[in-house]
Amino acid sequence: MDEKKGFNVYYLLLSEGTTEFNLFAYLTKNKFRALFGASSVQFSNRVEIIKDGNQIVSQGKLDGVSTIAHFTSKHILIKAKYAGQRLFYFLDKDIDDSSAIGTLITQDGDLVQFIEYNSEHVMLRLAGKNPKDPSDFGNLSDFRTYCKKECVKQFGKNAHKFKDTDFDSVFKNIDDNNIRATFAELFSTLS
Repeated sequence: MDEKKGFNVYYLLLSEGTTEFNLFAYLTKNKFRALFGASSVQFSNRVEIIKDGNQIVSQGKLDGVSTIAHFTSKHILIKAKYAGQRLFYFLDKDIDDSSAIGTLITQDGDLVQFIEYNSEHVMLRLAGKNPKDPSDFGNLSDFRTYCKKECVKQFGKNAHKFKDTDFDSVFKNIDDNNIRATFAELFSTLS
């Protein structure tokens, strides 16, 4: 009789939005399914925060992060409701406050996988589409807008609508070690 595997490390997953959630799911449940399935780590997106009748966090999705103050207000609510739980954030790194957000997360012993620079940019880069970098723009807002438009131009759809077959086309010619390096913090949970 097979013995059920026990999980030694349990994280609550918090993604910036649908695109990041779908990318995380693809990496852990499809592309590297065997690796994550055999590990002692488990992620759960069962994080729900409702405040004053408004949905603040739903199924682990933060519905965007715009500033350190915006992020902190959500982070405090999550830490209070899920006290004692380890958190794993899967966030774009395309706002001015990204470093401060990273410090806030890690100072409490939680983890963050920043996506350089955002999900659209990393998918364009890994698919060999040679996207522009933030330094080509006057501000990060223009860069984010460019990445979203370029994703639609190159892939024919918005990134938040990507399914596994779309991700397969992005990752098909990429060496697994390159993917692991791109998402180093995520793969560090396996050690």
